Amino acid sequence: MNGFELEVMQIPGHADAAALFERVFAPGGASFLFESSLVVPGFSRFTFMGDAHGRYGERITYDVPTRTATVHAQGGARAERVESIFDFLEGRLAQRTLTCPTPLPFGFDLGYAGVFGYEVKAETIGAHPHRSTVADAAFLFATRMLVIDHIADETYLLHLVHDEVSRGEAQAWFASVRATMAALATASANGTAENVAPNATSNTAPRRKLSLGDVQAWIAAHAEIRHSRDTYVDKIGEALGEIVRGESYEICLTNAITFEFREPPFSLYRTMRALSPAPHAAYFNAGEFALVSASPERFLSVDRQRVAEAKPIKGTRPRGHTPDEDAAIVQQLRTSEKDRAENLMIVDLLRNDLGQVCEMGSVYVPKLFDVETYSHVHQLVSTVRGTLKPGVSSVDCIRATFPGGSMTGAPKKRTMEIIDRLEQGARGIYSGALGWFGTSGACDFSIVIRSVTISGGTAHLGVGGAITALSDPNEEFDETMVKARGIVEAVQHVRAGVA
Repeated sequence: MNGFELEVMQIPGHADAAALFERVFAPGGASFLFESSLVVPGFSRFTFMGDAHGRYGERITYDVPTRTATVHAQGGARAERVESIFDFLEGRLAQRTLTCPTPLPFGFDLGYAGVFGYEVKAETIGAHPHRSTVADAAFLFATRMLVIDHIADETYLLHLVHDEVSRGEAQAWFASVRATMAALATASANGTAENVAPNATSNTAPRRKLSLGDVQAWIAAHAEIRHSRDTYVDKIGEALGEIVRGESYEICLTNAITFEFREPPFSLYRTMRALSPAPHAAYFNAGEFALVSASPERFLSVDRQRVAEAKPIKGTRPRGHTPDEDAAIVQQLRTSEKDRAENLMIVDLLRNDLGQVCEMGSVYVPKLFDVETYSHVHQLVSTVRGTLKPGVSSVDCIRATFPGGSMTGAPKKRTMEIIDRLEQGARGIYSGALGWFGTSGACDFSIVIRSVTISGGTAHLGVGGAITALSDPNEEFDETMVKARGIVEAVQHVRAGVA
């Protein structure tokens, strides 16, 4: 794909992201929306949406057991055995260098958008004892994108061009998008807009949410859970035994919930973004499945200056019912010995992971034990940064750190072996990584949590928590219900026709 250029149009203002996506990209099938539905300055400034339209677009699905990458393009589908999905993506990116005439304030200047499922760990540091019900990884090469800069209040349109025909296609698409934005602005001014943007802040105490008993009752009536409360509590006991024997310091045990879901997946996304705005909210239509996410957690980003950043979350509390109760919960989380220990273990693990690919002495922790607040929960978050060594790419960096340590525990390899045995099934897309690799060399991926994978009328929801020597088994199970609550609430709203 040599000789390709990036055509760019910059427009003042922006329309509601979900409304734009629904009109511009959703009708075409495979597409993505990576939305900062909770805008945090310096962290979640941009919303990206796009698809693999036209002659040069492609969609990739990957199967770990057979190491088969299937490329779906205009000419049909072609399966290819590869060494690894990471090598394959690295090679595809190398073939897709673009000339950009306009400096951009973001690193996603077209490229690959998609997801690595948890079972891709077999190609990094883990084994493959369980088979996922959906593809182990899925990516699409974005040939056109719409980017919203929420801080500057601007919109960028990006389109791949190669010749005068594709340049004409770009200009026609730009005109079409501008007309759509104008129509949405008119509808908003007249009070007839269908979509309402979520609040940009969530630091006030929310209305009363579903109780944990309500969540458990809904799951019992409408879903199947891989491990019942009693079984999960027993497994926590087994995990504690492994910790006592010195096999692990921290084991991130998870559970799987499945339920029928035949409503449009994007309806669930719209509802989740309104009820649970998150800095890494996302909707990804992979063609064979849809992923709906309200993830608050950055897995890893690499910027144009080759600075890598991870923001592990360990420590979760439900929101209070009043501002005073909320403040007390924040203080309790901030000073909790157990949660600080969990968080510190993962920070150390990530410092080690990044140390493999970053320059010596460049890895540091600018924030330790910071509390971030969302609609349903408070979270204890730390930040780890480092500068990549010369010759190390963003794909190399993801490979060296995958899967995210906040979803495994420490030490990583041995703990993952324990997890494989205790969980007795695949995690699938859950606890993998969702995001993008730009042709600029930058990338940004979130951890797939607070997320639902929908395929063939069935929804897959993962929940979990970190087990340490200080864990109380019943409290740990309750924490998984706290994490499921936002999604259960959103599903109820969709089924009641409330969007």
